[in-house]
Amino acid sequence: MLTDPLDAVFAPRRIAVVGASDRPGTVGRLVWDNLAGFPGEVVPVSRAATVDGRPAYPDLTDVPGELDLVVVAVAADAVPEVIRSAAARGLPAAVLLSAGFAETGPAGAALQRETVDAARAGGVRLVGPNCFGVQNCDLPLNASIAAGLPPGGGISLVTQSGSYGMAAHTLGREESIGFAKVYAAGNAADLTATDVLRYLADDPATTVICLLLESIPDPRDFLAVARTAASAKPVLATVTGRSASGRRAAASHTASLAGDDALRDALLRQAGVVRTRTGLGMLDAARLLAAQPLPTGPRVGVVTNSGGTGVELVDLLTDEGLSVPELSPGLRARLAELLPPYASTANPVDITPVWRRFPELYPAALRLLAESGEVDVLVPVLLARAASTEVAEALLDPVAGLAVPVYPCWVAGRGQQAAADLLQAGGVPCLPWPERAAAAVGAAVRSAAGLTSTASRAEPARVDGPPSRRPVPERPEEVPDFLRGAGIPVVDTVRCSSPEEAAAAAARLGGDVVLKLDVPHKTDVGGVRLSPMDVRAAAAELLVLPCRAPLLVQPRRHGLELVVGATREPGYGPVVMVGLGGVHVEVLGDVRFALAPVTAAEAHDLLRSLRGAALLDGVRGAPPVDVTAVAELVATVSRLMTDHPPVTGLDLNPVLAGPHGCVAVDWHLRVR
Repeated sequence: MLTDPLDAVFAPRRIAVVGASDRPGTVGRLVWDNLAGFPGEVVPVSRAATVDGRPAYPDLTDVPGELDLVVVAVAADAVPEVIRSAAARGLPAAVLLSAGFAETGPAGAALQRETVDAARAGGVRLVGPNCFGVQNCDLPLNASIAAGLPPGGGISLVTQSGSYGMAAHTLGREESIGFAKVYAAGNAADLTATDVLRYLADDPATTVICLLLESIPDPRDFLAVARTAASAKPVLATVTGRSASGRRAAASHTASLAGDDALRDALLRQAGVVRTRTGLGMLDAARLLAAQPLPTGPRVGVVTNSGGTGVELVDLLTDEGLSVPELSPGLRARLAELLPPYASTANPVDITPVWRRFPELYPAALRLLAESGEVDVLVPVLLARAASTEVAEALLDPVAGLAVPVYPCWVAGRGQQAAADLLQAGGVPCLPWPERAAAAVGAAVRSAAGLTSTASRAEPARVDGPPSRRPVPERPEEVPDFLRGAGIPVVDTVRCSSPEEAAAAAARLGGDVVLKLDVPHKTDVGGVRLSPMDVRAAAAELLVLPCRAPLLVQPRRHGLELVVGATREPGYGPVVMVGLGGVHVEVLGDVRFALAPVTAAEAHDLLRSLRGAALLDGVRGAPPVDVTAVAELVATVSRLMTDHPPVTGLDLNPVLAGPHGCVAVDWHLRVR
């Protein structure tokens, strides 16, 4: 008997089907038929005396010999007793195809809990319930409700959606996408996507991992496992349900921006997992990565016979953050020798409608581009007469010899599908239309680029030195010293209770000062005054405002307004944020999150990933920002959160950053 539950799920030697049936149209009959190609033994467990002419057993406990896996296709209320029998047999795993559990309401949820309790009491791990099932295309194993397996290949799909298990079968057959394994978790009452991801990371048959998730139940565990997986092979994910959480702290910029989807996005990015907008887009990118060499950079060479389609593709590739570089004069001269005189040797290379020469020109142009060292990816647009069997046949051998990946953009009618099938069967995946092609190429390039960076940081961030033992402040006036002691630069601040104290403080600080009330969102209540001003008069105005807060006097500082924050989120633990905008941060929404702790290098990557990152380098005469200092500040805030569990949140907003460092001029610390 196999002892690893996922070995038993994906590579069993002997299977029992509980609910196996001769009756057409039943799940028991479908599963029995689907397992006909399984190379091991399949044993029926049924109330019938025989199934398909094979003797059936009334209960799992009656089956002689060892079993590795049980596939369950009976009514929901019978499932707990089946699992108790599986536990009595010491089975490592069960696939529960049966529906009628938590997805149906409270009664079903109670039945699901009973099933899980029975499994855990006997050491049985569960796939499902209410699931599509499991497939191993290499074995072959089809312990699912799909009538057939997709073609074999290197992609493994983990999905909570049974419809995507079906889609894998359909896409695989229609577009020659090769799958290693398909795992559809259904209600995922026991084994999780993280468990399966850990298994697939070490699976030699899996070269690309796809995750279609509705939730990430244990983000910290997922991060640790996904870091390791994504350092070894491409991992792509689509996470559905982008709703914002209803639990938000109105006083905190960081907490208000830390929506569910923002946190999931941060988690995936930090793990090195490339997120795609749709499940189809994920499978498109996976087929590129599985079939062709990994791209080594973002430079794309386009070869087309239609100027309009080529330009549209270039626009869409640029939207994906890729470059379509101008080719060197030498390369253009070599292309000109090959192409007709009226062709364009720019990028995209437009060979024009010289139909009879397409089988010659497409392979030759691609070879010149691939060998030039000037592009990292090749996208030939196969349009109209270029989408022919003759061109496909002419491309297969030359493309197989190139070190640069070739991803054809297919723009042709159904009547020409045989030519696309020919290319795809030969390992050259075709993606229909520029929009779908560009999205897939963008995701593939990001995934390949992430492999290198993730491999260098496969282990979680480690911060040198022992945890800080500084006591958490109990009064607001203690916060600045606490932050300085943690290594966070904060501006000198004097707390005042009268206009006279404010005037004296301003004189000591040099005269160019800021007056502000010590409340969150000061500008919302008119609680800020800037030099030049009559300090006594301004202080008197602020001190009579209805909020009745203490008055702070600070020397005036200048720089690019940033926000650095931290919060604790259920499941995620301490999370840090950095962004642009200061008081306008919610309006701009240009922020990035990461699970703490983060290193300064990771924080630097967060800053450079902001949409407005160009501002850090100085624009329109503004000086550049000391990005290293800001990155160190983000890392320090992350360390403060891991060292001080009573701290539930921190907003440094704004942080003013310039060429010689950065300083927080406003802060809000929240303590449990």
